[in-house]
Amino acid sequence: MTLPLTTPYDDDRAAYSREALARLALSAQAVETAAAAQALVATRNDPDTGPGGRVSEALGAGQAAERLLARAVVYERERGASWAEIGRYLGTGAAEAEERYAAELDDWSDAFEVPYRLDPTGRKRVPRLPRGAYDPRRTVWGLDLWAGLHVTTGDRHAVSGGLAPGAAPCPVHPPRELGGAVRTENLRTFLEVLSGYLLYEFDDTDWDTVALGLESTDDEVADRYDYPLEGGLHAVRVSLAFSRPFPEDDDGAPDTVSVLVTGSADAELGLRVDTLITALGYWPQSS
Repeated sequence: MTLPLTTPYDDDRAAYSREALARLALSAQAVETAAAAQALVATRNDPDTGPGGRVSEALGAGQAAERLLARAVVYERERGASWAEIGRYLGTGAAEAEERYAAELDDWSDAFEVPYRLDPTGRKRVPRLPRGAYDPRRTVWGLDLWAGLHVTTGDRHAVSGGLAPGAAPCPVHPPRELGGAVRTENLRTFLEVLSGYLLYEFDDTDWDTVALGLESTDDEVADRYDYPLEGGLHAVRVSLAFSRPFPEDDDGAPDTVSVLVTGSADAELGLRVDTLITALGYWPQSS
């Protein structure tokens, strides 16, 4: 497969400085890390967790924190911090800090030149830029809403308002298209919860129709299946296609379904959809 030299979000990304993109990547990773850690707060489901299960969750949160630290180092380098200044907070010297994160900086810079890599199957393109920098328009909108709910009160631009000069302003309305990759086994749950947001009752007939329409789809060749959902609050169109960001399972089934939701500019619904895709889906880590 020949890797393309462009991405669908090149024009959006050009409106942001590299410093601003690095900051968005840091903010997006902070949300991921917070989500990983907060899963450990509640105790009610402890009896349902197998032996060692909470260690597994804590390990995931720790790994997310390591990625957060790496994103912070990239951002600090983009805004001009020296290795000596970074090393002071890491408890190391400048040379040790640079050696530790040299690969992260190289990957960050290289991703602007070669935006994709192939997954282990050799059939799927995986973005090399971290999520926050790859699709900044959708990211900054979602982060502003998230921060407004969890960090600040009354500040609708808690993230976009502090970005470096040259960054694009936060859009007033959500992107017209919200999407991502939902794990195949989570697709029905995704559609049922989304329908609940719309005040629409998604039943077995809906699911049978979607499952049949999805069978012949393939995200790689832009062969998709569209299904309308209309409820008492909102109406949207869900576009679906099988995709394979992971190696195939033993049964040959695709691991994920590419999901695009269009049709509503309601900010609260947009945040819910974006969060739902994140919770039930998969976003590849940058190389």
